[in-house]
Amino acid sequence: MTYAPTYPNPGVQHTRAVLALTATQACLEVFRPAANCGTALKRQLDKISRWIADCAQQTRKKPLSAGAKRDLDKRFHALEEYMITEDMDDETRFRRWAALVWAALTFVEDVCNTCPVYARCPEWRYLRQTVNTLAEGLRKLEPGMDEEGTRIYEEAA
Repeated sequence: MTYAPTYPNPGVQHTRAVLALTATQACLEVFRPAANCGTALKRQLDKISRWIADCAQQTRKKPLSAGAKRDLDKRFHALEEYMITEDMDDETRFRRWAALVWAALTFVEDVCNTCPVYARCPEWRYLRQTVNTLAEGLRKLEPGMDEEGTRIYEEAA
């Protein structure tokens, strides 16, 4: 007997793709003002931004339904509290950002694993690779941030 995977309908795949791109872009926005320090970090953030823009071209082709907008609003609301970092000291803010990057990676991996409408395009593979490179580098600096990032993902997914 052959097993054929069952994927979500195209509307759900579209919603997941928009969520992954928005969450990843939001992570970059949380940290970008302080990212002037290292050129390697800036280059990595720029690569991620490029792939977000390329992937977003696919999602803009289809408008979001009212139900998808409600679903995204609910998920963004869950992520919103983690994006507020102004009152944190630099060390805590950096750890939160690292966890958010891990959550963003998990959202991107979710699309790559369950949304063939989008994942079959090379742009998503490159986005996954560049976010993974950043996330793994951050995990070396902030052990345990992956567990915190996974909790953030689970709360918003």
